[in-house]
Amino acid sequence: MPVGRHFGLVISRMPLLTYAATIGASEDCRFVCSTCYDDCWGLYRLHGETAWLCSLCADMKDNGMVPGPRPFNAQPPRQLRVGQQLRSPEGVWTVTGSKRVPTQENSARQHARMYLLTREGGQEEERRGRDMADFHLIPAEFEHITRARCNELGAALTAAGLSWGDNGRQGTPRSLTYTATGPRGPQWSIRPVAPIDFDPRQPSNLWHAVRASPPHQSPALSARDLADHIREIPA
Repeated sequence: MPVGRHFGLVISRMPLLTYAATIGASEDCRFVCSTCYDDCWGLYRLHGETAWLCSLCADMKDNGMVPGPRPFNAQPPRQLRVGQQLRSPEGVWTVTGSKRVPTQENSARQHARMYLLTREGGQEEERRGRDMADFHLIPAEFEHITRARCNELGAALTAAGLSWGDNGRQGTPRSLTYTATGPRGPQWSIRPVAPIDFDPRQPSNLWHAVRASPPHQSPALSARDLADHIREIPA
Protein backbone atom coordinates (compact mmCIF):
# COMPACT_ATOMS: atom_id res chain seq x y z
CA MET A 1 0.00 0.00 0.00
CA PRO A 2 1.62 3.33 -0.97
CA VAL A 3 1.72 5.85 1.86
CA GLY A 4 3.65 8.71 0.29
CA ARG A 5 5.42 10.99 2.77
CA HIS A 6 2.67 11.10 5.36
CA PHE A 7 3.27 10.10 8.98
CA GLY A 8 1.24 7.19 10.24
CA LEU A 9 1.10 3.98 12.21
CA VAL A 10 0.72 0.53 10.69
CA ILE A 11 -0.49 -2.40 12.80
CA SER A 12 -0.36 -5.86 11.29
CA ARG A 13 -1.99 -8.79 13.10
CA MET A 14 -0.76 -12.27 12.23
CA PRO A 15 -1.49 -15.65 13.81
CA LEU A 16 1.71 -15.74 15.88
CA LEU A 17 2.42 -12.06 16.46
CA THR A 18 1.25 -8.47 16.11
CA TYR A 19 3.55 -5.91 14.49
CA ALA A 20 3.34 -2.13 14.87
CA ALA A 21 5.50 0.35 12.95
CA THR A 22 5.66 4.06 12.21
CA ILE A 23 5.72 5.49 8.68
CA GLY A 24 7.57 8.67 7.85
CA ALA A 25 8.24 9.40 11.53
CA SER A 26 10.89 11.77 12.83
CA GLU A 27 13.71 10.65 15.13
CA ASP A 28 11.76 11.53 18.29
CA CYS A 29 8.75 9.39 17.29
CA ARG A 30 10.41 6.00 17.65
CA PHE A 31 9.24 3.20 19.91
CA VAL A 32 11.17 1.87 22.90
CA CYS A 33 11.49 -1.90 23.42
CA SER A 34 9.98 -2.74 26.82
CA THR A 35 12.76 -5.23 27.55
CA CYS A 36 16.09 -3.91 26.23
CA TYR A 37 15.05 -0.19 26.02
CA ASP A 38 16.46 0.25 22.51
CA ASP A 39 14.83 2.78 20.18
CA CYS A 40 13.25 1.18 17.12
CA TRP A 41 10.84 1.96 14.29
CA GLY A 42 8.74 -1.18 14.82
CA LEU A 43 7.68 -3.42 17.71
CA TYR A 44 6.45 -7.01 17.92
CA ARG A 45 4.03 -8.63 20.39
CA LEU A 46 4.12 -12.41 20.36
CA HIS A 47 0.91 -14.41 20.63
CA GLY A 48 -0.12 -14.80 24.28
CA GLU A 49 2.32 -12.14 25.50
CA THR A 50 1.72 -8.56 26.66
CA ALA A 51 5.17 -7.02 26.12
CA TRP A 52 6.06 -5.12 22.93
CA LEU A 53 9.58 -6.08 21.83
CA CYS A 54 12.13 -5.05 19.23
CA SER A 55 12.93 -7.58 16.51
CA LEU A 56 15.97 -9.01 18.31
CA CYS A 57 14.21 -9.44 21.68
CA ALA A 58 11.16 -10.93 19.95
CA ASP A 59 13.37 -13.42 18.14
CA MET A 60 15.11 -14.38 21.40
CA LYS A 61 11.78 -14.81 23.20
CA ASP A 62 10.36 -16.88 20.35
CA ASN A 63 13.38 -19.20 20.53
CA GLY A 64 13.11 -19.84 24.27
CA MET A 65 15.80 -17.36 25.37
CA VAL A 66 15.40 -14.53 27.89
CA PRO A 67 15.65 -11.10 26.23
CA GLY A 68 16.91 -8.12 28.15
CA PRO A 69 19.26 -5.15 28.12
CA ARG A 70 22.30 -5.99 26.03
CA PRO A 71 25.86 -5.16 27.05
CA PHE A 72 26.25 -1.41 26.89
CA ASN A 73 28.84 -0.27 24.36
CA ALA A 74 29.03 3.49 24.28
CA GLN A 75 31.27 4.10 21.29
CA PRO A 76 29.88 3.52 18.80
CA PRO A 77 26.99 4.38 18.56
CA ARG A 78 25.66 5.73 21.84
CA GLN A 79 27.18 8.70 23.62
CA LEU A 80 26.94 9.03 27.38
CA ARG A 81 26.00 12.19 29.24
CA VAL A 82 27.54 13.56 32.39
CA GLY A 83 25.46 12.48 35.37
CA GLN A 84 24.31 9.16 33.93
CA GLN A 85 24.97 6.07 36.03
CA LEU A 86 26.33 2.72 34.92
CA ARG A 87 26.74 -0.66 36.58
CA SER A 88 29.74 -2.92 36.05
CA PRO A 89 30.91 -6.07 37.85
CA GLU A 90 32.91 -3.74 40.14
CA GLY A 91 29.94 -1.62 41.22
CA VAL A 92 28.04 1.56 40.31
CA TRP A 93 29.75 4.41 38.46
CA THR A 94 28.72 7.96 37.57
CA VAL A 95 29.85 9.70 34.39
CA THR A 96 31.61 12.83 35.63
CA GLY A 97 33.45 13.89 32.49
CA SER A 98 33.65 13.36 28.73
CA LYS A 99 36.14 14.34 26.02
CA ARG A 100 37.16 13.44 22.47
CA VAL A 101 40.67 12.04 22.08
CA PRO A 102 42.68 11.26 18.93
CA THR A 103 43.44 7.59 18.22
CA GLN A 104 45.54 5.77 15.66
CA GLU A 105 43.96 2.60 14.29
CA ASN A 106 44.82 0.72 11.09
CA SER A 107 47.16 3.55 10.10
CA ALA A 108 44.23 5.98 10.13
CA ARG A 109 43.93 8.90 12.49
CA GLN A 110 40.52 8.87 14.22
CA HIS A 111 38.78 10.24 17.31
CA ALA A 112 37.18 8.34 20.17
CA ARG A 113 35.13 9.34 23.18
CA MET A 114 36.86 9.08 26.59
CA TYR A 115 34.79 9.12 29.77
CA LEU A 116 35.78 9.93 33.33
CA LEU A 117 33.91 7.55 35.64
CA THR A 118 33.60 8.00 39.40
CA ARG A 119 32.74 5.02 41.58
CA GLU A 120 31.03 5.07 44.94
CA GLY A 121 33.76 5.95 47.42
CA GLY A 122 35.51 8.40 45.08
CA GLN A 123 37.57 6.04 42.89
CA GLU A 124 38.04 7.45 39.38
CA GLU A 125 38.81 5.74 36.08
CA GLU A 126 39.10 6.88 32.49
CA ARG A 127 37.51 4.54 29.97
CA ARG A 128 37.22 4.71 26.20
CA GLY A 129 33.66 4.14 25.06
CA ARG A 130 34.42 1.12 22.91
CA ASP A 131 36.06 -0.61 25.90
CA MET A 132 32.93 -0.46 28.08
CA ALA A 133 31.18 -3.68 27.06
CA ASP A 134 30.84 -4.70 30.73
CA PHE A 135 29.05 -1.46 31.67
CA HIS A 136 25.25 -1.29 31.66
CA LEU A 137 23.27 1.94 31.72
CA ILE A 138 21.09 2.18 34.85
CA PRO A 139 17.51 3.17 33.91
CA ALA A 140 16.51 6.67 34.92
CA GLU A 141 13.24 7.42 36.71
CA PHE A 142 11.92 3.85 36.70
CA GLU A 143 12.06 3.45 32.90
CA HIS A 144 12.28 -0.30 33.48
CA ILE A 145 8.73 -0.39 34.91
CA THR A 146 6.40 -0.20 31.91
CA ARG A 147 2.64 -0.71 31.76
CA ALA A 148 3.31 -4.07 30.14
CA ARG A 149 5.36 -5.08 33.18
CA CYS A 150 2.56 -3.90 35.48
CA ASN A 151 0.03 -5.95 33.51
CA GLU A 152 2.38 -8.93 33.75
CA LEU A 153 2.49 -8.61 37.55
CA GLY A 154 -1.30 -8.38 37.83
CA ALA A 155 -1.72 -11.45 35.63
CA ALA A 156 0.80 -13.41 37.72
CA LEU A 157 -0.91 -12.51 41.01
CA THR A 158 -4.29 -13.51 39.60
CA ALA A 159 -2.92 -16.79 38.22
CA ALA A 160 -1.48 -17.59 41.66
CA GLY A 161 -4.96 -17.20 43.19
CA LEU A 162 -4.06 -14.11 45.23
CA SER A 163 -6.38 -11.19 45.87
CA TRP A 164 -4.62 -7.94 45.03
CA GLY A 165 -5.03 -4.27 44.25
CA ASP A 166 -2.92 -1.24 43.36
CA ASN A 167 -2.92 2.49 43.98
CA GLY A 168 -3.41 3.33 40.29
CA ARG A 169 -0.01 5.00 39.84
CA GLN A 170 1.21 2.97 36.85
CA GLY A 171 2.02 6.24 35.10
CA THR A 172 4.40 7.24 37.91
CA PRO A 173 6.13 4.00 38.94
CA ARG A 174 8.15 5.76 41.65
CA SER A 175 4.90 6.00 43.66
CA LEU A 176 3.38 2.70 42.49
CA THR A 177 2.37 0.22 45.19
CA TYR A 178 0.51 -3.08 45.00
CA THR A 179 -1.05 -4.97 47.89
CA ALA A 180 -1.62 -8.71 47.82
CA THR A 181 -3.08 -11.07 50.39
CA GLY A 182 -1.41 -14.43 50.82
CA PRO A 183 -3.42 -17.66 51.10
CA ARG A 184 -2.84 -17.74 54.87
CA GLY A 185 -4.02 -14.19 55.46
CA PRO A 186 -0.97 -11.87 55.76
CA GLN A 187 -0.97 -8.80 53.53
CA TRP A 188 2.04 -7.94 51.37
CA SER A 189 3.15 -4.60 49.95
CA ILE A 190 4.75 -4.87 46.49
CA ARG A 191 6.90 -2.14 44.98
CA PRO A 192 9.09 -1.82 41.87
CA VAL A 193 12.82 -2.30 42.22
CA ALA A 194 14.54 1.11 42.25
CA PRO A 195 16.70 1.95 39.20
CA ILE A 196 19.92 1.78 41.25
CA ASP A 197 19.05 -1.81 42.26
CA PHE A 198 17.98 -2.94 38.79
CA ASP A 199 20.28 -5.68 37.46
CA PRO A 200 20.37 -5.74 33.63
CA ARG A 201 21.72 -9.29 33.79
CA GLN A 202 18.39 -10.32 35.36
CA PRO A 203 15.99 -7.98 33.52
CA SER A 204 12.81 -9.74 34.69
CA ASN A 205 13.56 -9.28 38.41
CA LEU A 206 11.62 -6.03 38.79
CA TRP A 207 9.61 -6.42 42.01
CA HIS A 208 10.07 -6.98 45.71
CA ALA A 209 7.47 -7.58 48.42
CA VAL A 210 7.40 -6.79 52.13
CA ARG A 211 5.24 -8.44 54.80
CA ALA A 212 4.78 -6.50 58.04
CA SER A 213 3.87 -9.38 60.35
CA PRO A 214 5.67 -11.65 60.71
CA PRO A 215 8.33 -9.44 59.10
CA HIS A 216 9.73 -10.65 55.81
CA GLN A 217 11.15 -9.03 52.66
CA SER A 218 11.60 -10.84 49.38
CA PRO A 219 14.60 -10.39 47.08
CA ALA A 220 14.07 -8.80 43.67
CA LEU A 221 12.00 -11.29 41.69
CA SER A 222 10.13 -11.60 38.41
CA ALA A 223 6.34 -11.22 38.45
CA ARG A 224 5.71 -14.96 38.35
CA ASP A 225 8.39 -15.80 40.94
CA LEU A 226 7.11 -13.09 43.28
CA ALA A 227 3.54 -14.40 43.07
CA ASP A 228 4.79 -17.93 43.84
CA HIS A 229 6.90 -16.57 46.71
CA ILE A 230 3.88 -14.90 48.34
CA ARG A 231 1.72 -17.96 47.83
CA GLU A 232 4.21 -20.52 49.14
CA ILE A 233 6.09 -18.83 51.98
CA PRO A 234 4.96 -20.04 55.44
CA ALA A 235 2.91 -17.63 57.55
